[in-house]
Formats: sequence, C-alpha cells, structure tokens
Amino acid sequence: MWQIIVASISRNNERAANMNIAVLYSVPTKRATNTPYVETDTDTTESAKEIETALAVKGATVTTHPIDEDHISSISDIRADVIFNLIEWTGHDLPLADRAFAAIEQTGIPFTGGNRHNYMMTSDKVSMKKALDAHALPTARWQLFEDPGQPIRTDFRFPVIVKPALEHCSIGLSRDSIVSGAEKLRRKVREMIRALAQPMLIEEFITGREFQVTALEGPKGLRVLPPAEVVFDSADPNHMLTYASRWDENDPEYKSSHMKMTHIDQPLVREMERLTRRTFEKLGFRDYTRLDIRTRGNDVLILEANSNPGISDSDDYGMTLSYKAVGWTLADFVWEIVASAQRRGVKSHPPA
Repeated sequence: MWQIIVASISRNNERAANMNIAVLYSVPTKRATNTPYVETDTDTTESAKEIETALAVKGATVTTHPIDEDHISSISDIRADVIFNLIEWTGHDLPLADRAFAAIEQTGIPFTGGNRHNYMMTSDKVSMKKALDAHALPTARWQLFEDPGQPIRTDFRFPVIVKPALEHCSIGLSRDSIVSGAEKLRRKVREMIRALAQPMLIEEFITGREFQVTALEGPKGLRVLPPAEVVFDSADPNHMLTYASRWDENDPEYKSSHMKMTHIDQPLVREMERLTRRTFEKLGFRDYTRLDIRTRGNDVLILEANSNPGISDSDDYGMTLSYKAVGWTLADFVWEIVASAQRRGVKSHPPA
C-alpha cells in the first residue's frame, strides 16, 4: 500500500559519492537564549549533526553552516550541489527566518523542504489555518484573539484550546490551555498575550486519538508512510502534548506520552493518506512534510501542517518510527529528501 521503492535507495547511493551537500541550520538568537524555551532551538543543532553523519554514511561530502542572527548574509557564500535547510526560527524570530529563506533562494542552489512562502505560511498558525480553510482541508473551528475583550464566535463548542499564534514545539501550551466557558477563555487569553507578547489562536479542542503522518516525494511521486500515534499515559479525554511533557525533564508531566506504531483500521488509514496527499498538493509543499492530526470517530482533522518538520533518529519522533516501519535508516530517509530537492532543481518561488 505504501509503495516504497527500495531500489531507488541503491541508485541514490551511487550518486551520493559525487555530491557536495551543505547542512544549513539556525542557532538560538540572543532573545531566545534569555527565555525558558531555548531548548526548542538548541535541538536544531543536534538534528544538524545527525543529518551530517547520515549524509556522510551515504558517501556525500558534507559541510555544516550554523547561522546566527548577525550573519544571515553569509548564506550567500555557500557553495554546494544541494542545501539541506534546517532554518527553524519562529515566534518573535520569524522575520529572521524570512531573511534567511530569501538569502537561500538567492543562491540559486536547490534546497530541501518548503520554500520561503511555505515556511512563513506554516510558521504562523493563522495563515496556516486560513490556507487549510481555503482549500477545504478539515481542521477545527478557530478564531484569532488580539484582544481578550473581543467577541467570541457564536458557533464555538467548548472546550477550546488557547495557542500562541507564532510558536512551535508546544511553547506556551499547558494543561490549563484547555478552557471551558467564555470568562475562563478571556482570562487565559489575557494571561497568554501578556506572557508571550503575541496574539492567541483559539480553536475547538478535538477529543480523540492523535497521529503524526509523514510523506515524502520519491522519483515516482508522493509516498505516505505508515502513521505513528501519540499514546498518552493518562485516561483523561483532554490529554495533549504540553511544553512540560515534551521538554521539561523536571516536570511530573515529562514523558507522559510516547510515540508508537499502533493498530489503525484500514478505512481510517486510507483517509489519513488521502488527506495527506491533498494537503501536500494544495499547500504546495516540497520534498517532505508531517501532518499532526486528530481523529474524532471516523473524521480526520488537521492540527498542524509542517513544511519543514524536525528530523531526528530518536524514537520520540513519529517520523522516525514511520521510516523505520518501512525498513529505512535515517541515512536512507534524508537521502530521499536530498534526491527530491536535486530532481526539482532551481525554480522560481512566490514571495512570502
């Protein structure tokens, strides 16, 4: 069903020995270093090291290029056949990512993952939600709050969840991010706007199973890998991935969930695959993506669509379990991404 063409890996290995690949990655900004969330940015460096090693295993010549906020212009000095792009600035640092993507595109070198437009669209939850709605891709009802006193959608069904509009990696999410009732919602929105200095995205909380679905482009088209499930230890129907559960080793919530390949009824699997393919096409993604989704009965709803999802060989990543489920190593997986970027070559991209 998954149409994995193993023969393509061996052919790619033959090409790898003649390729120069630049692994480009962002390092924490001075602003991020002074926040309690800096770990979400330092893991990009760890990912870059893993990818460097994986590409070297394939025989490629690999150089690494850490980029800080003061040296974005140095991207123009990169010389390579392909850039493996790990620029991941978000939140208040998102304008830096915009500059970095513009600089990458100006090099004329093929680069992996989303283009400037893709990245900026999916890093802002509001623009991502608008894109999902515009293409009739199923997602929970939502509303942007820039002022806690503004009117609330009359068709909202509580509980709802309060999310920072510009963050990633569950920054700002805690168990009390889920609220019931208008007054509790307004209090939480006011608290979070003050804490993170950005608008809040409010969406209906979807009670159900949660999955991560990975897809990547091969020589014969898009391949959707087997979905991995987020398994929660708690029986609470409002369970969710919080910042503490993912990043804070000193918090009781830490490791209160794990990723697992589980049984999924085939009609549901087919719907996940259909929706992933449609999302990839309609949002103009490239090379690879990961959808974070929840199911409500037989309905599949998109939580987030990621144009440049994090990559690691850790089993804490649903993507890792998915490529291992089809017999791939990290080296096989990242090389498929490189091969896709190389096939695409240089194209013009819409501005962000």
